[in-house]
Amino acid sequence: MAKWKEKRGYENSRFIMASYGANQLFSQWITGAFGLFVLFFYEVEIGLATELVVLAFILFSVWNAINDPLMGYLVERLHMPWEKKWGFKRFPWIVLFAIPWLFSYLMIFLVPLNWNPVSDQWLLFWWFFISLVLYDTFLTIWNINATALYPDKFRTLNERRTATGYGTMIGLVGIVIAMTIPPLLKTQGVPASYRTMAWISLGIAFIFFFLMIPGVWENKDLRQQYSTQRELMKQSEYEGFFKTMWRVFSDRRFMVKVIFFFGYQASAALIQASGPYFITFVINGTDLDLTLILGAMLLGALGSTYFWLRLAKKVDNNKKMSLYAGWAMFILFIPIMFSQLTGLIGLAIAMLLWGIGLGGQWYMDPPTMGDVLDDLTVRNKKRENSIYYGWNAFFIRLSGVFTAVVFGIVHPLTGFVEGASSLAQLQALSPTPELAVFGIIIQGSIIPAILVLITIFIFWKWYDITPELVEENEVKLRELGL
Repeated sequence: MAKWKEKRGYENSRFIMASYGANQLFSQWITGAFGLFVLFFYEVEIGLATELVVLAFILFSVWNAINDPLMGYLVERLHMPWEKKWGFKRFPWIVLFAIPWLFSYLMIFLVPLNWNPVSDQWLLFWWFFISLVLYDTFLTIWNINATALYPDKFRTLNERRTATGYGTMIGLVGIVIAMTIPPLLKTQGVPASYRTMAWISLGIAFIFFFLMIPGVWENKDLRQQYSTQRELMKQSEYEGFFKTMWRVFSDRRFMVKVIFFFGYQASAALIQASGPYFITFVINGTDLDLTLILGAMLLGALGSTYFWLRLAKKVDNNKKMSLYAGWAMFILFIPIMFSQLTGLIGLAIAMLLWGIGLGGQWYMDPPTMGDVLDDLTVRNKKRENSIYYGWNAFFIRLSGVFTAVVFGIVHPLTGFVEGASSLAQLQALSPTPELAVFGIIIQGSIIPAILVLITIFIFWKWYDITPELVEENEVKLRELGL
């Protein structure tokens, strides 16, 4: 262990890095299935009107706008009994809120199936909306603490890249199984089968939960580091929520980073939510075909992880690497646009290639965010990871809202009919079936590609953290004891 530290500059073993990465396995297993089926389940299987699906997401976004940054602010400012007595800061939050989050996910699919999709639309709406709010609240508290632990636990650039490599590979495994196994556990056109899928997902999630425990455990050294940070925080000025919010939004480096992150997240969310629609209405496939194309996408992402890891160490510039990954994602959207012509095999190949860009974005996000948080710590003379991850989570949730708004605009304009569960039904019910099918291609490839291109330009133009600044900040952080 000592030789490992001396040679590579690492403070954590490979086992701890892998176990910490299992938090990605745990979260992606649930969020993957959520993003894949939640809109499809309520609009297509349950028959909730598209307008009400969108309304639920818009109202949910109002809560989201308060929830994520507020929870991040409170977690950073509150000193809980376990912190005062034993020195723990993140671990209890992670453990205590993982379980209610899992059950709130289950609640989404436990909507009473005897409610009439015509006369009980508002009952369906409120069940959908309340379950979304609970899901997001518990996820936010869990996720803020799990991600805020990263820059504290892994302190050097080399260690962060290696830990991210483990986390990326393990997290992608989580996405692979989340997008390949759940589609096999439900039957299209049978809403009750989604409950079975959710219950099985819940059981498997508990296994992943225990795998991450060693990685998110805060050891004696880390608890001592938190004690030092608390003493320094006592010497600094206490800021209210809105003053802190203004400071966050006025920080150009942070905002440019999260805008770039939003582009990647929103495009991935759009293509993920559009997956069942592509299979059902564009290529007229089956649930097994959905497993094939999503498996191909994630095979590309997982298979490219080692490439991105080696390239990142060679280039040694997180901005350049993030741009490389962004351009790969944008360019590889193009084959997906022609999926109606190429069919299942062509779509599977296109998704395999697009997964390479996804893997690069996934890999580069944590170390780049670590650079930003270190820079903020040096400039502010205090660590406030939870606050910034809270606002970062706000943009993650906005990607879901963006997906709902795109659906809400594209579907009515192109003549998509909610409740149509097959291509034959869509052709029979829609006044413009061909346009409705093309609308799915627009929402799942053209719009996200444009979004990625815009955010690439913003990141290239205004993100200015260089490798030299990263090294300078490392020295200053040691001097500050942070």
